[in-house]
Amino acid sequence: MNPLLNCVHVTKSFGSFTALSDLSFQIYPGRIVGLLGPNGSGKSTFMKLASGLLTLDQGEITIHGHAVGIKTKKIVSYLPERTYLDEWTKVSALIDYFGDFYKDFNKNKAYEMLQCLCVSPKESLKTMSKGTKEKVQLILVMSRDAMLYLLDEP
Repeated sequence: MNPLLNCVHVTKSFGSFTALSDLSFQIYPGRIVGLLGPNGSGKSTFMKLASGLLTLDQGEITIHGHAVGIKTKKIVSYLPERTYLDEWTKVSALIDYFGDFYKDFNKNKAYEMLQCLCVSPKESLKTMSKGTKEKVQLILVMSRDAMLYLLDEP
């Protein structure tokens, strides 16, 4: 079986600070993997590299056999550690937006998860607690039919 994610000798620095140094590992399909480490150990940096938000200094990351890029953005669903959603937007509008933007977004799945977690699609993020906003973000990410889900501090 081929790895879903293959990370080979990855290095990433920011100025004189090296966030990742010669990192190598593989993740196989069907596996759930957690990255553990103290603050500043490179967990978020790796996820940003794997999702294509940052570029490598050295090494290679491939997802389903493709170098990180346009092809992998179609098969990776990424939840950043900080929200990027407009506070005034209603949940239903976010679902419509994600449905228009991502071909693999499953609106029915999103509405089912909202119902299971008792979140109203009519409510705007501005009126929600921090925990409920996090639920909405997680629902949006998990409603994609992606091959790889990268969740940064879910």
